[in-house]
Amino acid sequence: MIHFKCDRCTNCCNWPGEVVVTDVEIDLMAKQLDISPQIFIEKYTDLRENRNGLTLKNNENGSCVLLKNRNCSVHSNKPKQCRDFPNNWRFKGWRQICEALPSKIK
Repeated sequence: MIHFKCDRCTNCCNWPGEVVVTDVEIDLMAKQLDISPQIFIEKYTDLRENRNGLTLKNNENGSCVLLKNRNCSVHSNKPKQCRDFPNNWRFKGWRQICEALPSKIK
C-alpha cells in the first residue's frame, strides 16, 4: 500500500472548494491564532453551500484564507480534511499538482 507524506508544497491549499471545519477544530485554530472562536468564525468561515455546518473561506483566487506566504497559518492544528489529503480523499487531477512524496507502508 502506498502512503503519501505531505511535502508542504501548499498546492492543494490553492485549489478552490469546501474545507469543512468542526467546533473542536475551530477552537484549536482560534487558540493557535490567539483569537476567540467567535472571531475565528466571523473572519475565516462561511456557511457551507448545503447550509449544514461551516467551511473555511476561499480568497478571491480560490486559495485558502489561512494560507499566508505559501504557509498554512494553522498547520499544526489544520482541519482533519486537510490532514487526510491525499491519503483518505482526493480531487480530480490532484496528482498533477500535489508534490506529496509516496512511500510504502510496511
